[in-house]
Amino acid sequence: MTYNRCMAKRDDDLEFSVNAAFDEARAVVDKVPLYLVNGSLGAGKTSVLEFLLQQSDYKGARVIENEYANENVDGYRLEGLAEMVTTLAGDCVCCSSKHALTRMLLDFCRNSPAPVFIEATGVARTMNLVEKLINAQIFNKYELMQSFYVIDAHEILCGIEPAHEVELQAADVILVTKEDLLNDSERAEYDMKRRALPYAKVLSAPHGRFDLSKLTTPSGLLAFFDTYDGELAVPDNPTYVVLDVSGMKITAATLEKIWPELFAAYKLRRMKGCFINDNGARQHVEATEQQIQLTHAKPEEAPKIVLIGERADEITREVLAAQLVMFG
Repeated sequence: MTYNRCMAKRDDDLEFSVNAAFDEARAVVDKVPLYLVNGSLGAGKTSVLEFLLQQSDYKGARVIENEYANENVDGYRLEGLAEMVTTLAGDCVCCSSKHALTRMLLDFCRNSPAPVFIEATGVARTMNLVEKLINAQIFNKYELMQSFYVIDAHEILCGIEPAHEVELQAADVILVTKEDLLNDSERAEYDMKRRALPYAKVLSAPHGRFDLSKLTTPSGLLAFFDTYDGELAVPDNPTYVVLDVSGMKITAATLEKIWPELFAAYKLRRMKGCFINDNGARQHVEATEQQIQLTHAKPEEAPKIVLIGERADEITREVLAAQLVMFG
């Protein structure tokens, strides 16, 4: 696992060290508010976090962003919104070394009472993460305020996977994104399936935005954990690859053509990142099984594409280049 930080403000004074002794005397007296943001790959967790960080209640918040790939291609989106964005990359937060995560949390509560958000990967399991935090006695210093689970509307339409059902039960609030991408023929069936969901609080979250007045705190997740008598889920374990696509001839139209081919051939689940199109402009790509979205990228976004899936690690720059030639 690797970690790095992208900040609106430099964090040279954070004194983060996995080997440093924790000074109880310097910890803040009040418990620090803690928020968990989890959800399936590509559902829009970062969009939800962007929205939350713009609210006055979360001013000065710190973010631990868990990225499954070794490089974080989304962290730039949160710069300027959070006081600090720290990335745990290269593994999923619920099954990686607990030491790095808990040391970060302890350092955060020592330095400020401002809220902390943990954005998990799309393969993390909330119950495993909570077990880790309980064992590390994190809730002696933090109060869990909210557990969000973000889900794409198409996942509800197609049927929720059994592995995600516990995630939805554990969440205080389920945020449904991308309802606007449903077509007219899908809408009636989707509405029926959404109404049938056996969960207390399900909110629409177009582009990550939702009605904050519907939230109630603190979280009920710890009580759910105490009464849960099922087995903890085994974390998902797809492979990933990060491709440097600088210098490659890529058009938006060609990328849209090759995505279904790559998805099927390599059993992919997600593609995201940035490329430079044939006009020399940077574009950001986000793709899941149901869709591919192309938007303008920021000038500082590196031309790299992350692919996640069962055989993603078999895709090389040469493989991608061959696909681009074939469908270009």
